[in-house]
This record gives sequence, C-alpha cells and structure tokens, in this order.
Amino acid sequence: MAEPFTFTCLDPRKTKRAHIAGLLGPIGSLQWMRFPKMSARNWPETQDRAETALMAARNIPEPGFKRRIWSRVLQMQYNGMRRYFKDHPGQVAVAWNGLNGSRRVFMDAAKDAGAQTLFFELSPFPGRITVDRKGVNNANALPRDAAPYLDWLAGSGCDPTAWRALGAAIKQRTPDQPPAPTAGLPPLTDPFIFVPLQVPGDSQLRLFGGAFKSVESFVQALVSAADHLPDGWHLRLKEHPSTPAFVAQMLRDVRAPIVLDNTSDTFAQVAASKGVATINSSVGLEAMFFDKPVIACGECFWAIPGMADRAPNPDALATMMTRADQWAFDADVRNAVLSFLDQVYYPHVQTPAAASAMITDMLLGRDLLAPKNAPTKEHT
Repeated sequence: MAEPFTFTCLDPRKTKRAHIAGLLGPIGSLQWMRFPKMSARNWPETQDRAETALMAARNIPEPGFKRRIWSRVLQMQYNGMRRYFKDHPGQVAVAWNGLNGSRRVFMDAAKDAGAQTLFFELSPFPGRITVDRKGVNNANALPRDAAPYLDWLAGSGCDPTAWRALGAAIKQRTPDQPPAPTAGLPPLTDPFIFVPLQVPGDSQLRLFGGAFKSVESFVQALVSAADHLPDGWHLRLKEHPSTPAFVAQMLRDVRAPIVLDNTSDTFAQVAASKGVATINSSVGLEAMFFDKPVIACGECFWAIPGMADRAPNPDALATMMTRADQWAFDADVRNAVLSFLDQVYYPHVQTPAAASAMITDMLLGRDLLAPKNAPTKEHT
C-alpha cells in the first residue's frame, strides 16, 4: 500500500473545501492555505507566470498603477509558493479550478518546483466532480483521440450504454429571472440547430474560446452563418439563464433565419433540434444523451473526432451550416468516451472511497485508461 500523501490546498472555502477534504482525507493529510505564501526573490519564470495568470483573469485592469500592483502581488505569490514546494518535497498542490489569478500562480509554482498537482472543479454531470493532475476543462490530461477510449471500453467489461442513466438527472439551470416571452417564434417542429450561449466573460470563453472569446463575436458569426442553412431551417439561440438578456437587441434588425428563444426549456430545445452548435458549453456534451450531432466552435476536450465536429472560425461555421442536414456522429466513439467519463473520470461525490482510489492511481502515475496492473503510462 502506498504511503499516505500530504496535500497543500489553497483554501476555496465552503462546499468546495468539503469536496476536497472528503476525497483527499482518506488517502493523506491536508494543510489549508488561505492565501499563497509570498516572497520578493524572483525566479527566472516569475514574470511570465504572473503575466499568464493576470491575463487569464476575468477583469484585467487597464495598464497603470493598479495593474502593476496586481502583477507584483502575483509575482510574489509565485515566488513564495515555488520556494515552499521546493523546500517541502513530496507535497501535492491542490486548488479549485486553478486557471487564473492566485490559484494559477500557486499551481504553476508547484509544477515548476517539481511537485505533483491536483485540480478540482465541478463536473458537467450532476453529483460528480472533476479531479485532474494537469488542469480542468480543456486544460485536462485526457487524450484527444478516440483510440485509447475504445481500447479501454473493449477491456473494461462495462455495459457500453450504462452512461445513459446519467441523462435522467440532466436539467436546465433555473434562470435568475423569468425570461420575457418572445412572440412569433417558429415551432419546435421546424428543422433547426440549437445554440446554447454561455456566460459573457466566462473563463471557458476567455481561455478556450479560440476565435470566439465573447458571446457577441459568436452571435455575429452565427448571424452570418444562418444564411447558409438548408432551406426552411433556422438557428435557435438561448441565452445563459444566469446572465442579463442582451442578444435580442443584437438580432433586432437581422433578417437571417436566426431567432432567440429564452423561454423554452433548454433540453426541450436540444431534444427537438437537428443538432447543437456551441463554443464549448457543457450543453454540447449533454446533448449527446439525446443522440444529437454536435459542433464545437471553441476548444474543449470532448471535441474528439466521432464525438463532435469542429468549426473553429466563422468561415468553418458557415461551411458547417451548408450541410447541417448531414451532421452525424460515431455511436461507438461516444459509447467509449462517455463510458470512461461515467465509470472513471468523473467520480461520485457521495462515493469517496472509489474516488480516492482513482486519485491514488493518478498520483502513482497509473494510466486510468489502461487495464488494472498494466505498466505505468501517462496520457498527456
């Protein structure tokens, strides 16, 4: 049996802290840090690491005094944590999300010091959580081709359709405010592509949006692409339920076959659609429970050939719309990838023993996609 691990966790507080403690407590000791340690002594990578963390933030200050202060704080946090992990070999660095700001320099400092890292985040599936050694969302360590998943499923003994049970728990988020009804919408029985919009400024867009780093730029591309749809088809957009409505104003004078439907249930629209197009919303992954073809316009780990197609820029998006009636997917690939996500990668919050065992395998360098007792091999 492996020796217990020692974890240094950047404290996320409240429920997130409880998730981390529940999964890591059985396999080691936890030390919580409210704020990263600081040091004025720079490393060669200090400035670059701080700048990366700063530019990934949601509200980047304009160049000036405030930005210089923030940058220097991040530099000092990087310095302090890198020195800490260098002086405490064997510690595993743990953070929630870890994509920007202090959490980013905390985790980058650990990596640069040679420490192992664990990134936590909520899962797209209810009651599950993300734990990854490399990062979360598109920064995770999962392979981007189907072969490892197909090999895993072939040797797993799993029911290749068991993942579908997760679909029963998928439901739309409750809107912060009831949306205003829209008159004159085409019926859901007409052929359409559903487009769930994301939270403006969300890290999924800022960091992984590719050519579409804002909702506005995506909507503009959709307006142009809508004219390329087959005759009688339309694009049906829905704004994220936790954001103020603004897309109606953008579409007010548009004559293309594109409409905004904030009223109909998200997954009723998914179910009625001929396919789903998204930057990288989790609705794209959830649409696979409804056997819908999916187009990913940004960067996301599940945009694997066979799972989903890519449209990484406005021209590609317009081209995809010309053949919207031919969109397809590979059911075998989806079975393999979604089975692995269900059975291994997204552990149940309420079954910490299984999750802790999976985390132990990660930290010991065991390939989660390999049969048990196979030689150590890490996918990156």
